[in-house]
Amino acid sequence: MPSLHLTEKADAYLQMLCTKIPTRQVGSPGNRRATRFFQLVMDDLGFDTLTQPFNCLDMRQGDIQLSAGGRSFSARISPYSLGCDVSGKLVAASTLAELEDLQAHGCILLLRGELAREQLMPKNFVFYNPEHHQRIYRILESKQPAAIIAATGRNPQLAGALYPFPLFEDGDFDIPSAYITDVEGVTLAKLAGQQAMLRMDAQRIPAIAENVIASKKGAAQAKIVVCAHIDAKAGTPGALDNAGGTAVLLLLAELLKDEVLACGVEIVAFNGEDYYSAGGQMAYLAARRDSMQDIRLAINLDGVGYRGHASGLSFYDCPQPEEKLSREIMGRYPGIKEMPQWQQGDHMIFVASQVPALALTTTAFEELEAHFAHTAKDLPGLVDTSLLADAALFLRDVLREL
Repeated sequence: MPSLHLTEKADAYLQMLCTKIPTRQVGSPGNRRATRFFQLVMDDLGFDTLTQPFNCLDMRQGDIQLSAGGRSFSARISPYSLGCDVSGKLVAASTLAELEDLQAHGCILLLRGELAREQLMPKNFVFYNPEHHQRIYRILESKQPAAIIAATGRNPQLAGALYPFPLFEDGDFDIPSAYITDVEGVTLAKLAGQQAMLRMDAQRIPAIAENVIASKKGAAQAKIVVCAHIDAKAGTPGALDNAGGTAVLLLLAELLKDEVLACGVEIVAFNGEDYYSAGGQMAYLAARRDSMQDIRLAINLDGVGYRGHASGLSFYDCPQPEEKLSREIMGRYPGIKEMPQWQQGDHMIFVASQVPALALTTTAFEELEAHFAHTAKDLPGLVDTSLLADAALFLRDVLREL
C-alpha cells in the first residue's frame, strides 16, 4: 500500500487542477494557472525548470441559433469556429460522391451519414492525417458554403465520449461550423432545399501557452523523459484526462528529490495533446531537433488512475534490458498490469523519433474513452489516488534501477 502522504498529495493536486482551476483548455487563463502551478511545485522540489512558450488560440463561444423551414434546432458551435450570421438554401450530403456533385456556394451545408462518421483531423495536424480527411477539406473549401452543420453520433476513438461530437475542431479551417445529433440530422435533412439560418457568436482569441520542463541531472549525458499532458478539452474537468497523469509527475518529483541518479531525468508537462495543432508537442520537438538521441527512454502517462481498474503498461521498441527490468519492477505492483499498445498519446512522438517508450494508462482505456473522456463527467471521483501513488513509486523504481 502506498503511503497516506502520497495519496493525500495526489488528491490535493487533483483538486487544484480540476476544481480550483476551472479549465485547462490550451491558451485559457486556467491553462496558464495550471502550468504556473506545476512549475512552482517543481521549483520548490529543487528541479531546474524552464518553459517552452508557443502561439495558440483561445476561444470564446456565445449563443447559437439554427433554423430551417420554419423550425428551430438545438446546435453547438464547433471548437475554434468563426462566428457567423448567415442564411441561405439548405443543402445536404451524406457521401463523398454526393458532396462532390453538390452545388453549395453560399448555402448552409448539412453533412451527415458516412461524411460525419468520424471526427476530421485538423487540416495541418502533423502526426495523423488520413488522405480521405484531407480530401473532404479540399472539396468543402472549393464548394464555399456559407456555413456547415454536421450531424454526428459517437466516435470514441477520435472524439472521446462526446455525443454529438464536433466534426471539426480546427482553428485553421475558416468555414463557420456547428454540430447537432445524428437524430436531429435526419429531421433537418428532410428540409433540404428550404431556407435555413445560422447565427453563431464565436471568436478566436490569439494567446500564448507553454510546456513546463523540470530537469534533474544524472552522472551520464543520457536522460529518461517522463511526461504527461497538462491541458484538457474545453468543458471538462479532465480528471482522468489528464490531471491524474500530471499528479503522478508531481508525486514522482517529490520521490526523486533526494535521489542520486546515474541517468538524468526530464519531467515534462506537455501542453497540447487535446489541442487541434498539438502546439506544445511541436514546440518540444523543434527544441529537441538535434538532441533526441540523448533520450534513453520516454515514459508517458495519460488516463492513469481509473477507479476499479488496474493501471496498464505497454512497451514501444524498448531494448530487451529495459523491458525486462520494467516487467520485473511491475511484478512488485499488483495494481499495474501489462496491456496492448495504444497509439493516442504523447509517447508516439518519441516512438516516431526512434526513441524507445513506455506508456502508462488504465487497462479500461476503451471504457474511459467511450464514457468519460472529453466530457463534464470526467471528475476527480473517478480517480483512485492510491493508483496514482503506485504509478509514481513504480516510476521511481524504474528510474533508480535503470
